[in-house]
Amino acid sequence: MAKIMIPCVILAGGKSSRLGKDKTQIPLGKSSLSELVFTHLQEICGQVYISAKERDKFGFEAAFLIERDPIYAPIVGMINAFKTLKSKEILFVSVDTPFITHKTLRALADSKAPIAYAQSTDKAHYLISKWQDCMLDALLWAYKSKMYALHRIIESHAHEGISASDEECFNINTMTDYAQALALLGAQN
Repeated sequence: MAKIMIPCVILAGGKSSRLGKDKTQIPLGKSSLSELVFTHLQEICGQVYISAKERDKFGFEAAFLIERDPIYAPIVGMINAFKTLKSKEILFVSVDTPFITHKTLRALADSKAPIAYAQSTDKAHYLISKWQDCMLDALLWAYKSKMYALHRIIESHAHEGISASDEECFNINTMTDYAQALALLGAQN
C-alpha cells in the first residue's frame, strides 16, 4: 500500500498518571511503546513526528516537536504541530494506541471533513484523528479559554467519524490495559 503523505504526529506529551509510570517508555515487544508506535507509523506514513515535552527520554532517532508549554493536554501538541509544520492537515495518533491500522489512517486521511476521527463500536477516539488547519483558530480559542477537552471543539464543528475496530483503537491507560496490550501483541506475532 502507498504511504500516506499527510504528516503524522504521535502525541506523547502526557503525564501517564493513570498508568503510574511514563507510558512512552514501557516495554512492548522488543522496544518501548513509543518506539513501537513510531516504527509502525513509519511503515504507513511518509512523515512521522513525535510531540513530547522533552526529547532526552527517547532512546531512538526520530523527528521531535518539543512542547514548551507546561500544560499537559493533547491540544498543546496539536497546536504546536500546526504552528511548526505549517501543514494543511495533520494526522494525530496518541502514543498509547499501538494497533491502529493503515486502512483506518487512510480513511481518516481521505476524509474531506475538517475533523475526522476513529469511531469504534461504542466510542469516539479523538486522539486517532485528522485535523485540517482551518481548525487551528478553534484549537487556539479552546486553549486560551482553558477548555482542553477536544470533544467540545468537535461537537461544534463539522466532523466525521470513521469506522474502526475496537482492537485497533485500544489504548493503554492502566496496568490492566498494559497486560491486555502485551497479550494482543503476542497474538499478532
